Amino acid sequence: VPDGWDALIVTMIGAAEAQRAQKGWVDPAEQAPDQPGTLKDDYYPGDIGFDPLGLKPEDPEEFNIMQTKELQNGRLAMLAAAGFLAQEAVNGKGILETLLN
Repeated sequence: VPDGWDALIVTMIGAAEAQRAQKGWVDPAEQAPDQPGTLKDDYYPGDIGFDPLGLKPEDPEEFNIMQTKELQNGRLAMLAAAGFLAQEAVNGKGILETLLN
């Protein structure tokens, strides 16, 4: 890994999080001290407006269905990754070593 790669990754993640915070949260200077971290009324957590292919449904019911499908897909991927880790813990070989042998 080249020198400075970690700094680049941290900078990129920081920029993405700063953009998300500006889009989603009310400015702390405009908030009462007893209500920190208030979300804007038109912000839905996770929706930062990135949809270059136009796949996000306009209908709220269809959006909920697609959101559920994405969550289930993520959960299945996590189970698959856990299976890879369990297999590696059992035989000490990585997934590619196991598949190629």
